[in-house]
Amino acid sequence: MTSPPEAGGFLHLTLPTPPMSTVASPSITSSTLPYTRSHPLKSGSSKESSFIDYVDRQFLEISRRYEKRYNDGLGEKGPLPKDHGYESFGEVAKDLESVVDVVWVSASLQTPYLLTVALNVTTYLPSFPFSPRRTFTLLQKLDITFSSLLQGRNAETGDALSGFEGGRGKLSTTEKVRLRGLVARTRVAMVDVAGKGASGMSDVNATTDTEVGCVTEADAVMVDEDDDTDDNDFRRWEMDVARVYERTIIELGVALDTPSKDHS
Repeated sequence: MTSPPEAGGFLHLTLPTPPMSTVASPSITSSTLPYTRSHPLKSGSSKESSFIDYVDRQFLEISRRYEKRYNDGLGEKGPLPKDHGYESFGEVAKDLESVVDVVWVSASLQTPYLLTVALNVTTYLPSFPFSPRRTFTLLQKLDITFSSLLQGRNAETGDALSGFEGGRGKLSTTEKVRLRGLVARTRVAMVDVAGKGASGMSDVNATTDTEVGCVTEADAVMVDEDDDTDDNDFRRWEMDVARVYERTIIELGVALDTPSKDHS
């Protein structure tokens, strides 16, 4: 498995961190984590190797489609190819969310892979117009996964995570520092992208001719609701932007302020 690229330096957060709300924002869909395996995949096993190969291939495909963004089908008629370049961050977020689900269910190598997803968000997000619903849904799911990993318990249910018994599996100090940098970078990027205006059409464009007929009911609702977004209505999303990674920020504050025997 290729080691995830290192996150950049720290950035000062430009938004206040509001108290954690127990009520889901009315502007985004609630994000619930899938159930995980009762035990992580055995290290070095064929199942773990297959899992690593699958996830690495997903990251590679996402990277390829990002590099081809906006370039497929120009001046051509007919449906776009299945592996066409991304036309909105909504498409990127949908594929990254699928990776998050697979990694979470596996209960294996969660921290390095989820850090890679978070890094991909900060890398790809500025290249597209604002796709609010898909973006916030993905970020909310990442927030829950990271806050869960920091606690060693599912942040939604309170259940102990697989492989975390006896304090095993928790993030190292190095991983916590990397995560803090990614959180800061993501929040700054969200302020910038959302401040340019919520482009409702960006998520609508995610439904290409090739996807008609295989769009889920949830996808249809997401597209319809984003279609009503005012391009200049930043205030509608301001609170959601301020809440990006709110759970993780709280847990990181506790984790990094608490003396640890882990000096890695």
